[in-house]
Amino acid sequence: PARSDFTMARASKSPPKKKNAGWESAVAGGIGAAFSRTCIAPLERLRMQMIADPGKYSGMYECISDIWKKEGIAGLWRGNSINVYRIAPQSAIGFFCKDFYKVKFGDSPLGKNGKPTVLSLAVSSSASGITMMTMTYPLDLVRTRMTTTPGVYTGLMDGCRKIIAAEGTVALFTKGLTAANMFAVPYYGTSFFVLDMMKRFYASYGREPGSERRVTAVASLPMGALANMTGCAVAFPFQTAWKRIQVQGLGGRPIRYSGPVHCLATIIKEEGFFGLFNGLRANLVKLAPTGAIQFWAVDQIKVWMGLSIKG
Repeated sequence: PARSDFTMARASKSPPKKKNAGWESAVAGGIGAAFSRTCIAPLERLRMQMIADPGKYSGMYECISDIWKKEGIAGLWRGNSINVYRIAPQSAIGFFCKDFYKVKFGDSPLGKNGKPTVLSLAVSSSASGITMMTMTYPLDLVRTRMTTTPGVYTGLMDGCRKIIAAEGTVALFTKGLTAANMFAVPYYGTSFFVLDMMKRFYASYGREPGSERRVTAVASLPMGALANMTGCAVAFPFQTAWKRIQVQGLGGRPIRYSGPVHCLATIIKEEGFFGLFNGLRANLVKLAPTGAIQFWAVDQIKVWMGLSIKG
């Protein structure tokens, strides 16, 4: 039977969600990341400080109390502006590349009939992590040093100029980059992969094929938190090496490591295996709300843009 005008009018108000275009995912990723990082900036400062200065603080409370005492409340947001300058383009590139590589690898032998498989999702997630880390690395290097060593640079351009003058142009793009990408592969690979798989499970669990439930932005909150925390736990030793290499020689810190492998070996020798995870608790405390807020914001922006948020 023909549908009534009322039924047709209701249907016209709910158009099917569009597939994500690359630029739309980039916009959503950049805005969502900037918003989430500003919300949790004090936890980011705590995390960075405990990684850069192992053994200086007995715990998170002592670290954040010391920052508050010496720098005031503004110190808790130190480095946030440059962190936003870094994370917005980095996440925009990451979300663009995740969708781009997902399509490319879905059409490759890693996919299945043009659709992404578990293996192609893992590879595309890791590839997006390497791409976004490499393309925005100078921003990360300056941001890390400004956050952990107050006063070392007055801003992004000052940091770039001083690094080039003291260490050469190559250092701006390569100092710690190998360790950063050793971190990026398991971290972004795991977090993007876990998020996509959780969305697929949520949408299809207990449903017949073709009748999957809608993944809402609110449903993405716990998924984002768990995805970020899982990626962090898997990749944390490489992050430890990456950050220590970036800040060695600054603020009275000695130059001790010739590269990421030497750094990891030295930590294990001097601090034991669990020294690789020094600061992990602060990281997890920070990453749970970061992941939840970021992926919620990204999905909410996609909803406003009329995009699909299914993994």
